[in-house]
Amino acid sequence: MSPPAEPRSSDISSLRLDLANQGVKVGDDLISAGFGLALASDGGLGGAPGESAEGIDIILPGGWWTNVCVAPNYARTSPYTLSFASPGSETLVLRHRARGDIPISVPDTSRFRHCRTHTGVSCGDIGAIHGPWLVTSPFTARAGVGLDRPRRFLGLPPQRPLTKGQWSIDDVVACAEAAWRSGARLVHIEAGHVLKEDGGLADIGPYIQAIKRALPTLVSLSVLPPEDPAQVLHLYAAGCDAISYPLLAWDEAAAAQVAPVRARFVSHARILAALEAAARWFPRGAVSTDLLLGLEPLKNVGEACAALAAKGIVPNLTVFRPLPGAEDEAPSGEMVPTDPILQLMEKRTRLLHTYRLASSRVRGFPRVHSGMDRYRPSVAKRWYSDWRRRIRVVEVT
Repeated sequence: MSPPAEPRSSDISSLRLDLANQGVKVGDDLISAGFGLALASDGGLGGAPGESAEGIDIILPGGWWTNVCVAPNYARTSPYTLSFASPGSETLVLRHRARGDIPISVPDTSRFRHCRTHTGVSCGDIGAIHGPWLVTSPFTARAGVGLDRPRRFLGLPPQRPLTKGQWSIDDVVACAEAAWRSGARLVHIEAGHVLKEDGGLADIGPYIQAIKRALPTLVSLSVLPPEDPAQVLHLYAAGCDAISYPLLAWDEAAAAQVAPVRARFVSHARILAALEAAARWFPRGAVSTDLLLGLEPLKNVGEACAALAAKGIVPNLTVFRPLPGAEDEAPSGEMVPTDPILQLMEKRTRLLHTYRLASSRVRGFPRVHSGMDRYRPSVAKRWYSDWRRRIRVVEVT
């Protein structure tokens, strides 16, 4: 009997977009079986809205990873339900009235999440594994900027009320080492709510340096930009391999609607200046920005992709997922049909190839509809990253 045919990439792309747009309901059979623990929830999926992690990873046919929203308030109208294939079975399926049952699996990261640092902190509270990536958010939100959204997007439980303001460097390094033992070979630090004049250099630099001393890994970072674009070089020199400064939308007014607090302190011009500076110093393909679909016309997003790629900046496209607790009850955005997004993704892919951004030796954390990047850097690529940094920093300074 011949093995099942590999699903067409166009079908998988369409499915991923559907899931990103509509989310996935969790079946009563899974909730009854205590499946909430496997989804890294804090209080169970049957708890109050906002208590569970916003995103979980699932593996679709063909081995494609994708992140879906399971928050009850977001996915309540979704036609997709995550269930067991049959009573007593451990096989998982996405159940859809028209498409039938789609076999999927959920990555098992329980061993990593239950590891503890020397201070007794669970690694699952510090970081989350997404394929080859460890993603961590060492700092809690400061003064209302960003709130708890980065943690929920990354599949981390909300910070408990008595949790300290930030994890120690030793805790984060221990978490990275536990993730390495579980097969994660890359580290992404999410610090998009750290608002500092130096772009977080003083706060985040020691974490990056400690991780690089402990492991032969690459580190990417998502953070707000510095006031002086020259500070970007210092962050690169500190050991950051890839950087993302999120624009959120090409139109500044649209970005201000979804992040009004941030917009009062960080202008579009400041973000663009930092992106352009980073593209001059970081390796090709290692500088990116996030564009949220549904906040502005897709034509604007297409223009943004062309303009950014021409400057050596990778545009990450993701569906906006509003949840209670977002800044000032941010707008929900509009659900964008699948076909126009697929066309935009094709245009983005052509642009990345045209400007030689698709085959980078060093990449940032991919938050795009094409699924989790399977990129695992070789020893040679890690060596290249360190060698290039030493040469490039000396050249500039």
